[in-house]
Amino acid sequence: MNTYELDCTYGSNKTPDTLYVYEQSNGLKWYAVDGSQNVNATYENLEDEVGIEEVSDVDAFTWPKGVNSLEELEIAVES
Repeated sequence: MNTYELDCTYGSNKTPDTLYVYEQSNGLKWYAVDGSQNVNATYENLEDEVGIEEVSDVDAFTWPKGVNSLEELEIAVES
């Protein structure tokens, strides 16, 4: 498992934000924008300045508390 932060954009206005990524050993990457309750998963390569609206997701869930750090993303995914 590997965790890291990236710069990202979201929405039609390409709003800049921080993306938290939790990569599992099978290559699945769970990710969430800072403060978001939406946690998504992809096998795509995620890099700085990624436009998350363009990422193809294979799974998703809602985390009621919102994700505000890498640690919170890991807790959400492992729960």
